Amino acid sequence: MASVPTHKVSGVLAPALPFSSIFRFQKQARDDVLGFITRWAELGGVARFESRLFVAYLVTAPEGVQRILQDNNKNYRKEVRSARVLRIVMGDGLAISEGDKWRAQRKVVQPAFHWQRLAGMAASMVDAIDSMLNRWEMFVARGNAFDLSSETSRLALDIVGRTLLGDDVREEAETLERVLVDLFTYLNYALNHFLVVPRFIPTARNRALSRALRELDLLLYRVIDRARATNCGNGTSDLLAMLLEAYGDDTVKRVELRDNLGVMLGAGTETTAVALGWAWYLLAKNPEAERALHREVDSVLGARRPTFDDLAKLAYTRMVVDETLRLYPPAVAISRTAILDDEVCGFKIRSGSTVLTSQWVTHRSPLYWEEPEKFDPERFASDRSQGRHDYAYYPFGGGPRMCIGDRFSLMEQTLALAMTAQRFRVRIDDEIVPDPVFTLRPADGIRARLERASAPPALPRI
Repeated sequence: MASVPTHKVSGVLAPALPFSSIFRFQKQARDDVLGFITRWAELGGVARFESRLFVAYLVTAPEGVQRILQDNNKNYRKEVRSARVLRIVMGDGLAISEGDKWRAQRKVVQPAFHWQRLAGMAASMVDAIDSMLNRWEMFVARGNAFDLSSETSRLALDIVGRTLLGDDVREEAETLERVLVDLFTYLNYALNHFLVVPRFIPTARNRALSRALRELDLLLYRVIDRARATNCGNGTSDLLAMLLEAYGDDTVKRVELRDNLGVMLGAGTETTAVALGWAWYLLAKNPEAERALHREVDSVLGARRPTFDDLAKLAYTRMVVDETLRLYPPAVAISRTAILDDEVCGFKIRSGSTVLTSQWVTHRSPLYWEEPEKFDPERFASDRSQGRHDYAYYPFGGGPRMCIGDRFSLMEQTLALAMTAQRFRVRIDDEIVPDPVFTLRPADGIRARLERASAPPALPRI
Protein backbone atom coordinates (compact mmCIF):
# COMPACT_ATOMS: atom_id res chain seq x y z
CA MET A 1 0.00 0.00 0.00
CA ALA A 2 2.94 2.35 0.55
CA SER A 3 3.28 2.90 -3.19
CA VAL A 4 -0.27 4.25 -3.52
CA PRO A 5 -0.40 8.07 -3.51
CA THR A 6 -2.37 9.32 -0.50
CA HIS A 7 -3.67 12.68 0.60
CA LYS A 8 -6.26 14.10 2.95
CA VAL A 9 -9.68 13.52 1.45
CA SER A 10 -12.19 16.29 2.08
CA GLY A 11 -14.56 16.07 -0.87
CA VAL A 12 -18.33 16.28 -0.59
CA LEU A 13 -20.82 13.58 -1.54
CA ALA A 14 -21.53 13.37 -5.25
CA PRO A 15 -25.16 13.72 -6.40
CA ALA A 16 -26.83 10.32 -6.37
CA LEU A 17 -29.42 8.33 -8.24
CA PRO A 18 -32.58 7.63 -6.23
CA PHE A 19 -32.01 4.76 -3.81
CA SER A 20 -32.70 1.29 -5.21
CA SER A 21 -31.33 -2.23 -4.90
CA ILE A 22 -28.26 -3.49 -6.74
CA PHE A 23 -30.57 -5.83 -8.66
CA ARG A 24 -32.73 -2.94 -9.92
CA PHE A 25 -29.58 -0.99 -10.76
CA GLN A 26 -28.22 -3.85 -12.83
CA LYS A 27 -31.56 -4.47 -14.53
CA GLN A 28 -31.79 -0.84 -15.64
CA ALA A 29 -28.22 -0.96 -16.93
CA ARG A 30 -28.81 -4.29 -18.66
CA ASP A 31 -32.07 -3.26 -20.36
CA ASP A 32 -30.68 -0.02 -21.82
CA VAL A 33 -27.08 0.58 -20.81
CA LEU A 34 -26.55 3.58 -23.11
CA GLY A 35 -29.72 5.33 -21.97
CA PHE A 36 -29.06 4.45 -18.34
CA ILE A 37 -25.54 5.85 -18.12
CA THR A 38 -26.60 8.92 -20.11
CA ARG A 39 -29.39 9.63 -17.58
CA TRP A 40 -27.05 8.91 -14.68
CA ALA A 41 -24.48 11.37 -16.04
CA GLU A 42 -27.11 14.13 -16.12
CA LEU A 43 -26.53 14.41 -12.36
CA GLY A 44 -23.06 15.85 -13.05
CA GLY A 45 -19.47 15.09 -14.02
CA VAL A 46 -19.21 12.85 -10.94
CA ALA A 47 -22.39 10.99 -9.98
CA ARG A 48 -23.11 8.30 -7.39
CA PHE A 49 -25.23 5.22 -6.83
CA GLU A 50 -25.48 3.71 -3.38
CA SER A 51 -27.33 0.75 -1.93
CA ARG A 52 -26.77 -1.37 1.17
CA LEU A 53 -24.43 -3.71 -0.72
CA PHE A 54 -22.90 -1.58 -3.43
CA VAL A 55 -21.47 1.89 -4.06
CA ALA A 56 -20.62 3.07 -7.55
CA TYR A 57 -19.55 6.34 -9.15
CA LEU A 58 -19.84 7.47 -12.75
CA VAL A 59 -17.11 9.94 -13.70
CA THR A 60 -17.57 11.71 -17.04
CA ALA A 61 -15.79 15.05 -16.48
CA PRO A 62 -12.47 14.84 -18.39
CA GLU A 63 -10.55 16.13 -15.35
CA GLY A 64 -12.02 13.31 -13.27
CA VAL A 65 -11.28 10.70 -15.92
CA GLN A 66 -7.66 11.88 -15.98
CA ARG A 67 -7.47 11.58 -12.20
CA ILE A 68 -8.64 7.96 -12.28
CA LEU A 69 -6.86 6.62 -15.35
CA GLN A 70 -3.66 8.63 -15.18
CA ASP A 71 -2.78 10.98 -12.32
CA ASN A 72 -3.81 8.67 -9.46
CA ASN A 73 -4.08 5.43 -11.40
CA LYS A 74 -2.33 3.38 -8.69
CA ASN A 75 -5.36 3.94 -6.47
CA TYR A 76 -7.67 2.38 -9.05
CA ARG A 77 -7.19 -1.27 -9.90
CA LYS A 78 -9.20 -3.39 -12.30
CA GLU A 79 -12.70 -3.74 -10.89
CA VAL A 80 -12.62 -7.05 -9.00
CA ARG A 81 -15.81 -8.65 -10.27
CA SER A 82 -15.20 -7.58 -13.88
CA ALA A 83 -11.63 -8.89 -13.75
CA ARG A 84 -12.85 -12.24 -12.42
CA VAL A 85 -15.31 -12.56 -15.30
CA LEU A 86 -12.83 -11.41 -17.95
CA ARG A 87 -10.23 -13.86 -16.64
CA ILE A 88 -12.52 -16.75 -17.70
CA VAL A 89 -11.94 -15.79 -21.33
CA MET A 90 -8.67 -13.87 -21.31
CA GLY A 91 -6.77 -15.76 -18.63
CA ASP A 92 -4.14 -13.75 -16.79
CA GLY A 93 -2.81 -11.91 -19.83
CA LEU A 94 -1.93 -8.28 -20.31
CA ALA A 95 -5.53 -7.03 -20.20
CA ILE A 96 -6.21 -8.52 -16.76
CA SER A 97 -2.95 -8.90 -14.83
CA GLU A 98 -1.87 -6.34 -12.23
CA GLY A 99 1.29 -5.10 -10.54
CA ASP A 100 4.68 -6.63 -11.31
CA LYS A 101 3.18 -9.32 -13.53
CA TRP A 102 1.44 -6.71 -15.70
CA ARG A 103 4.61 -4.61 -15.93
CA ALA A 104 6.66 -7.64 -17.00
CA GLN A 105 4.12 -8.59 -19.66
CA ARG A 106 3.86 -5.02 -20.94
CA LYS A 107 7.65 -4.86 -21.23
CA VAL A 108 7.63 -7.94 -23.45
CA VAL A 109 4.71 -6.91 -25.67
CA GLN A 110 5.26 -3.14 -26.00
CA PRO A 111 8.13 -3.30 -28.56
CA ALA A 112 5.85 -5.03 -31.07
CA PHE A 113 3.80 -1.84 -31.31
CA HIS A 114 6.58 0.72 -31.75
CA TRP A 115 6.28 2.82 -34.90
CA GLN A 116 9.30 1.16 -36.49
CA ARG A 117 7.69 -2.27 -36.22
CA LEU A 118 4.29 -0.95 -37.27
CA ALA A 119 5.91 0.40 -40.43
CA GLY A 120 7.04 -3.13 -41.20
CA MET A 121 3.49 -4.42 -40.77
CA ALA A 122 1.93 -2.01 -43.28
CA ALA A 123 2.56 -4.22 -46.33
CA SER A 124 0.92 -7.21 -44.64
CA MET A 125 -2.07 -5.08 -43.69
CA VAL A 126 -2.37 -3.86 -47.28
CA ASP A 127 -2.20 -7.46 -48.55
CA ALA A 128 -5.01 -8.50 -46.20
CA ILE A 129 -7.19 -5.54 -47.18
CA ASP A 130 -6.53 -6.20 -50.86
CA SER A 131 -7.61 -9.82 -50.38
CA MET A 132 -10.89 -8.65 -48.84
CA LEU A 133 -11.54 -6.14 -51.62
CA ASN A 134 -10.89 -8.80 -54.27
CA ARG A 135 -13.53 -10.91 -52.55
CA TRP A 136 -15.88 -7.92 -52.66
CA GLU A 137 -15.64 -7.85 -56.45
CA MET A 138 -17.99 -10.83 -56.38
CA PHE A 139 -20.59 -8.83 -54.44
CA VAL A 140 -20.42 -6.02 -57.01
CA ALA A 141 -20.67 -8.40 -59.96
CA ARG A 142 -23.73 -10.10 -58.51
CA GLY A 143 -25.28 -6.94 -57.08
CA ASN A 144 -25.72 -8.76 -53.78
CA ALA A 145 -26.11 -7.23 -50.35
CA PHE A 146 -23.70 -8.78 -47.86
CA ASP A 147 -22.95 -8.92 -44.14
CA LEU A 148 -20.47 -6.10 -43.60
CA SER A 149 -19.92 -6.99 -39.94
CA SER A 150 -18.80 -10.48 -40.89
CA GLU A 151 -16.45 -9.09 -43.54
CA THR A 152 -14.79 -6.65 -41.13
CA SER A 153 -14.31 -9.45 -38.60
CA ARG A 154 -12.65 -11.65 -41.23
CA LEU A 155 -10.39 -8.77 -42.26
CA ALA A 156 -9.34 -7.99 -38.70
CA LEU A 157 -8.62 -11.68 -38.00
CA ASP A 158 -6.56 -11.93 -41.18
CA ILE A 159 -4.51 -8.86 -40.26
CA VAL A 160 -3.84 -10.06 -36.71
CA GLY A 161 -2.84 -13.47 -38.05
CA ARG A 162 -0.43 -12.03 -40.61
CA THR A 163 1.15 -9.33 -38.43
CA LEU A 164 1.00 -10.38 -34.78
CA LEU A 165 0.69 -14.15 -34.77
CA GLY A 166 2.94 -14.90 -37.72
CA ASP A 167 0.34 -17.39 -38.90
CA ASP A 168 -2.35 -17.58 -41.56
CA VAL A 169 -5.69 -17.93 -39.76
CA ARG A 170 -7.90 -17.35 -42.81
CA GLU A 171 -8.97 -20.99 -42.94
CA GLU A 172 -10.26 -20.72 -39.38
CA ALA A 173 -11.87 -17.29 -39.89
CA GLU A 174 -15.46 -18.51 -39.83
CA THR A 175 -14.88 -20.65 -36.73
CA LEU A 176 -12.96 -17.87 -35.01
CA GLU A 177 -15.67 -15.34 -35.74
CA ARG A 178 -18.28 -17.60 -34.13
CA VAL A 179 -15.98 -18.36 -31.19
CA LEU A 180 -15.39 -14.67 -30.49
CA VAL A 181 -19.11 -13.88 -30.73
CA ASP A 182 -19.87 -16.67 -28.23
CA LEU A 183 -17.16 -15.46 -25.86
CA PHE A 184 -18.22 -11.81 -26.01
CA THR A 185 -21.88 -12.78 -25.59
CA TYR A 186 -21.00 -14.69 -22.42
CA LEU A 187 -18.94 -11.77 -21.10
CA ASN A 188 -21.85 -9.42 -21.70
CA TYR A 189 -24.16 -11.74 -19.76
CA ALA A 190 -21.76 -12.32 -16.86
CA LEU A 191 -20.77 -8.66 -16.50
CA ASN A 192 -24.39 -7.50 -16.44
CA HIS A 193 -25.87 -9.99 -13.97
CA PHE A 194 -25.12 -9.86 -10.26
CA LEU A 195 -25.97 -13.56 -9.96
CA VAL A 196 -24.44 -15.75 -12.66
CA VAL A 197 -25.25 -19.43 -13.24
CA PRO A 198 -22.13 -21.38 -12.16
CA ARG A 199 -20.11 -22.71 -15.07
CA PHE A 200 -20.37 -26.34 -13.93
CA ILE A 201 -24.15 -26.28 -14.57
CA PRO A 202 -24.60 -27.36 -18.21
CA THR A 203 -26.89 -24.60 -19.45
CA ALA A 204 -26.90 -23.77 -23.17
CA ARG A 205 -24.90 -20.61 -22.45
CA ASN A 206 -22.30 -22.46 -20.38
CA ARG A 207 -21.97 -25.20 -23.00
CA ALA A 208 -21.42 -22.57 -25.70
CA LEU A 209 -18.75 -20.95 -23.52
CA SER A 210 -16.95 -24.26 -22.91
CA ARG A 211 -17.02 -25.12 -26.60
CA ALA A 212 -15.71 -21.68 -27.58
CA LEU A 213 -12.87 -21.86 -25.04
CA ARG A 214 -11.86 -25.33 -26.27
CA GLU A 215 -11.80 -24.18 -29.88
CA LEU A 216 -9.84 -21.05 -29.01
CA ASP A 217 -7.29 -23.08 -27.04
CA LEU A 218 -6.86 -25.51 -29.93
CA LEU A 219 -6.13 -22.68 -32.34
CA LEU A 220 -3.78 -20.75 -30.06
CA TYR A 221 -1.74 -23.79 -29.01
CA ARG A 222 -1.56 -24.89 -32.65
CA VAL A 223 -0.16 -21.48 -33.56
CA ILE A 224 2.37 -21.70 -30.70
CA ASP A 225 3.47 -25.24 -31.54
CA ARG A 226 3.78 -24.49 -35.25
CA ALA A 227 5.90 -21.43 -34.48
CA ARG A 228 8.19 -23.43 -32.19
CA ALA A 229 8.53 -26.19 -34.79
CA THR A 230 9.61 -23.69 -37.44
CA ASN A 231 12.01 -21.94 -35.05
CA CYS A 232 9.89 -18.79 -35.33
CA GLY A 233 11.55 -17.05 -32.41
CA ASN A 234 14.84 -16.37 -34.19
CA GLY A 235 14.85 -12.87 -35.61
CA THR A 236 11.31 -12.53 -36.94
CA SER A 237 9.45 -9.34 -36.15
CA ASP A 238 5.96 -10.45 -35.20
CA LEU A 239 4.59 -10.42 -31.68
CA LEU A 240 4.56 -14.20 -31.38
CA ALA A 241 8.30 -14.38 -32.03
CA MET A 242 8.95 -11.89 -29.23
CA LEU A 243 6.76 -13.82 -26.81
CA LEU A 244 8.38 -17.14 -27.72
CA GLU A 245 11.80 -15.67 -27.09
CA ALA A 246 10.72 -14.14 -23.77
CA TYR A 247 8.92 -17.22 -22.43
CA GLY A 248 11.14 -19.97 -23.80
CA ASP A 249 9.98 -23.56 -23.32
CA ASP A 250 8.61 -23.14 -19.78
CA THR A 251 5.36 -25.14 -19.54
CA VAL A 252 3.82 -22.73 -17.02
CA LYS A 253 4.75 -19.76 -19.18
CA ARG A 254 3.09 -21.52 -22.12
CA VAL A 255 -0.28 -20.80 -20.51
CA GLU A 256 0.65 -17.14 -20.05
CA LEU A 257 1.77 -17.05 -23.68
CA ARG A 258 -1.61 -18.46 -24.72
CA ASP A 259 -3.38 -15.85 -22.57
CA ASN A 260 -1.57 -12.95 -24.19
CA LEU A 261 -2.15 -14.28 -27.70
CA GLY A 262 -5.82 -14.64 -26.83
CA VAL A 263 -5.97 -11.03 -25.69
CA MET A 264 -4.35 -9.83 -28.91
CA LEU A 265 -6.63 -11.99 -31.04
CA GLY A 266 -9.82 -10.91 -29.27
CA ALA A 267 -9.14 -7.25 -28.56
CA GLY A 268 -7.12 -6.78 -31.73
CA THR A 269 -9.92 -7.97 -33.98
CA GLU A 270 -13.06 -6.82 -32.22
CA THR A 271 -12.08 -3.16 -31.86
CA THR A 272 -11.12 -2.73 -35.50
CA ALA A 273 -13.94 -4.83 -36.94
CA VAL A 274 -16.62 -2.92 -35.06
CA ALA A 275 -15.08 0.50 -35.75
CA LEU A 276 -14.81 -0.11 -39.50
CA GLY A 277 -18.47 -1.10 -39.69
CA TRP A 278 -19.50 2.12 -37.96
CA ALA A 279 -17.17 4.19 -40.17
CA TRP A 280 -18.73 2.89 -43.38
CA TYR A 281 -22.20 3.39 -41.89
CA LEU A 282 -21.47 7.02 -41.00
CA LEU A 283 -19.92 7.72 -44.40
CA ALA A 284 -22.94 6.20 -46.14
CA LYS A 285 -25.23 8.50 -44.15
CA ASN A 286 -23.07 11.60 -44.68
CA PRO A 287 -22.38 12.01 -48.42
CA GLU A 288 -20.35 15.23 -48.06
CA ALA A 289 -17.88 13.48 -45.77
CA GLU A 290 -17.77 10.49 -48.10
CA ARG A 291 -16.97 12.75 -51.07
CA ALA A 292 -14.21 14.49 -49.08
CA LEU A 293 -12.70 11.10 -48.26
CA HIS A 294 -12.74 10.02 -51.90
CA ARG A 295 -11.17 13.32 -53.01
CA GLU A 296 -8.30 12.87 -50.57
CA VAL A 297 -7.71 9.25 -51.55
CA ASP A 298 -7.76 10.13 -55.26
CA SER A 299 -5.26 12.93 -54.65
CA VAL A 300 -2.87 11.06 -52.36
CA LEU A 301 -3.02 7.52 -53.73
CA GLY A 302 -4.70 7.47 -57.09
CA ALA A 303 -4.81 3.79 -58.02
CA ARG A 304 -1.54 2.68 -56.38
CA ARG A 305 -1.12 0.62 -53.22
CA PRO A 306 -0.68 2.70 -50.07
CA THR A 307 2.50 2.51 -48.00
CA PHE A 308 3.24 3.35 -44.40
CA ASP A 309 4.52 6.78 -45.45
CA ASP A 310 1.13 7.60 -46.99
CA LEU A 311 -0.58 7.48 -43.60
CA ALA A 312 0.66 10.96 -42.69
CA LYS A 313 -0.84 12.31 -45.94
CA LEU A 314 -4.26 10.73 -45.38
CA ALA A 315 -5.25 13.39 -42.87
CA TYR A 316 -8.98 13.50 -43.60
CA THR A 317 -9.22 9.70 -43.65
CA ARG A 318 -7.66 9.61 -40.19
CA MET A 319 -10.12 12.28 -39.02
CA VAL A 320 -12.96 10.02 -40.22
CA VAL A 321 -11.50 7.26 -38.05
CA ASP A 322 -11.26 9.56 -35.02
CA GLU A 323 -14.78 10.92 -35.44
CA THR A 324 -16.14 7.39 -35.78
CA LEU A 325 -14.41 6.37 -32.54
CA ARG A 326 -15.82 9.46 -30.84
CA LEU A 327 -19.40 8.58 -31.74
CA TYR A 328 -19.00 4.82 -31.42
CA PRO A 329 -16.09 4.05 -29.08
CA PRO A 330 -15.11 0.38 -28.80
CA ALA A 331 -16.05 0.31 -25.11
CA VAL A 332 -18.99 2.10 -23.49
CA ALA A 333 -17.25 2.39 -20.13
CA ILE A 334 -14.15 1.48 -18.12
CA SER A 335 -14.53 0.07 -14.60
CA ARG A 336 -12.14 0.33 -11.67
CA THR A 337 -12.17 -0.31 -7.91
CA ALA A 338 -10.94 2.45 -5.58
CA ILE A 339 -8.29 1.12 -3.18
CA LEU A 340 -8.28 4.13 -0.83
CA ASP A 341 -10.58 7.11 -0.39
CA ASP A 342 -9.94 9.77 -3.00
CA GLU A 343 -11.20 13.17 -4.09
CA VAL A 344 -12.24 13.60 -7.73
CA CYS A 345 -13.43 16.99 -8.99
CA GLY A 346 -14.22 17.99 -5.40
CA PHE A 347 -16.24 14.85 -4.64
CA LYS A 348 -15.28 12.07 -2.26
CA ILE A 349 -14.75 8.59 -3.73
CA ARG A 350 -15.05 5.86 -1.09
CA SER A 351 -12.51 3.06 -0.84
CA GLY A 352 -13.80 -0.25 -2.16
CA SER A 353 -16.35 1.40 -4.43
CA THR A 354 -16.75 0.74 -8.14
CA VAL A 355 -15.73 3.68 -10.32
CA LEU A 356 -16.86 3.92 -13.93
CA THR A 357 -15.71 6.30 -16.63
CA SER A 358 -17.74 6.42 -19.83
CA GLN A 359 -16.39 7.24 -23.25
CA TRP A 360 -19.94 7.06 -24.62
CA VAL A 361 -21.10 9.90 -22.37
CA THR A 362 -18.02 12.13 -22.46
CA HIS A 363 -17.59 11.80 -26.23
CA ARG A 364 -21.18 12.96 -26.79
CA SER A 365 -21.42 15.65 -24.14
CA PRO A 366 -22.31 19.20 -25.30
CA LEU A 367 -20.06 20.43 -22.48
CA TYR A 368 -17.00 19.34 -24.45
CA TRP A 369 -18.20 19.07 -28.06
CA GLU A 370 -20.07 21.41 -30.38
CA GLU A 371 -23.07 19.65 -31.94
CA PRO A 372 -21.95 16.36 -30.38
CA GLU A 373 -24.42 14.14 -32.26
CA LYS A 374 -23.23 15.40 -35.65
CA PHE A 375 -20.72 13.42 -37.72
CA ASP A 376 -18.05 16.06 -38.37
CA PRO A 377 -14.57 14.61 -39.01
CA GLU A 378 -13.01 18.07 -39.34
CA ARG A 379 -13.58 18.72 -35.64
CA PHE A 380 -10.30 16.76 -35.30
CA ALA A 381 -8.38 19.21 -37.49
CA SER A 382 -5.51 20.77 -35.52
CA ASP A 383 -7.01 24.27 -35.50
CA ARG A 384 -10.28 22.97 -34.01
CA SER A 385 -8.62 20.66 -31.48
CA GLN A 386 -6.70 23.35 -29.62
CA GLY A 387 -7.76 23.69 -26.00
CA ARG A 388 -9.66 20.40 -25.96
CA HIS A 389 -8.98 18.36 -22.83
CA ASP A 390 -7.00 15.18 -23.52
CA TYR A 391 -9.70 13.13 -21.80
CA ALA A 392 -12.61 14.62 -23.70
CA TYR A 393 -11.67 11.94 -26.22
CA TYR A 394 -10.19 8.64 -25.06
CA PRO A 395 -11.49 5.74 -27.18
CA PHE A 396 -8.58 3.49 -26.17
CA GLY A 397 -8.54 4.40 -22.48
CA GLY A 398 -5.67 6.31 -20.96
CA GLY A 399 -2.77 6.32 -18.55
CA PRO A 400 -0.41 3.37 -18.11
CA ARG A 401 -3.18 0.87 -18.97
CA MET A 402 -4.12 2.53 -22.23
CA CYS A 403 -4.72 -0.02 -24.98
CA ILE A 404 -1.32 -1.16 -26.19
CA GLY A 405 -2.57 -1.66 -29.75
CA ASP A 406 -4.13 1.78 -30.31
CA ARG A 407 -1.74 2.83 -33.08
CA PHE A 408 -1.99 -0.60 -34.70
CA SER A 409 -5.78 -0.27 -34.86
CA LEU A 410 -5.72 3.34 -36.11
CA MET A 411 -3.28 2.32 -38.83
CA GLU A 412 -5.33 -0.60 -40.14
CA GLN A 413 -8.58 1.39 -40.01
CA THR A 414 -7.04 4.25 -42.01
CA LEU A 415 -5.60 1.88 -44.61
CA ALA A 416 -8.85 -0.07 -44.91
CA LEU A 417 -10.98 3.04 -45.46
CA ALA A 418 -8.53 4.49 -47.99
CA MET A 419 -8.13 1.29 -50.01
CA THR A 420 -11.87 0.67 -50.06
CA ALA A 421 -12.45 4.23 -51.33
CA GLN A 422 -10.08 3.52 -54.23
CA ARG A 423 -12.45 0.85 -55.52
CA PHE A 424 -15.89 1.11 -53.95
CA ARG A 425 -18.56 3.14 -52.26
CA VAL A 426 -20.26 1.28 -49.42
CA ARG A 427 -24.03 1.71 -49.33
CA ILE A 428 -26.06 1.01 -46.18
CA ASP A 429 -29.79 1.67 -46.38
CA ASP A 430 -30.90 0.55 -42.92
CA GLU A 431 -30.75 2.56 -39.73
CA ILE A 432 -28.32 0.75 -37.43
CA VAL A 433 -28.77 0.65 -33.66
CA PRO A 434 -25.81 0.02 -31.34
CA ASP A 435 -25.98 -3.01 -29.09
CA PRO A 436 -23.33 -3.02 -26.35
CA VAL A 437 -22.30 -6.68 -26.27
CA PHE A 438 -18.96 -6.25 -24.50
CA THR A 439 -18.01 -3.89 -27.34
CA LEU A 440 -20.36 -1.45 -29.09
CA ARG A 441 -21.48 -3.78 -31.87
CA PRO A 442 -24.27 -2.91 -34.31
CA ALA A 443 -27.44 -4.78 -33.39
CA ASP A 444 -28.13 -7.50 -35.97
CA GLY A 445 -24.99 -6.67 -37.95
CA ILE A 446 -24.83 -4.38 -40.99
CA ARG A 447 -26.25 -5.26 -44.40
CA ALA A 448 -24.39 -3.38 -47.13
CA ARG A 449 -24.09 -3.20 -50.90
CA LEU A 450 -21.35 -1.78 -53.09
CA GLU A 451 -20.96 0.63 -55.99
CA ARG A 452 -17.87 1.20 -58.08
CA ALA A 453 -15.94 4.23 -56.88
CA SER A 454 -15.49 5.33 -60.49
CA ALA A 455 -19.25 5.48 -61.07
CA PRO A 456 -21.18 8.63 -60.11
CA PRO A 457 -22.71 8.30 -56.64
CA ALA A 458 -26.25 6.96 -56.69
CA LEU A 459 -29.04 8.90 -55.05
CA PRO A 460 -29.89 7.57 -51.57
CA ARG A 461 -32.82 5.18 -51.36
CA ILE A 462 -35.96 6.64 -49.80
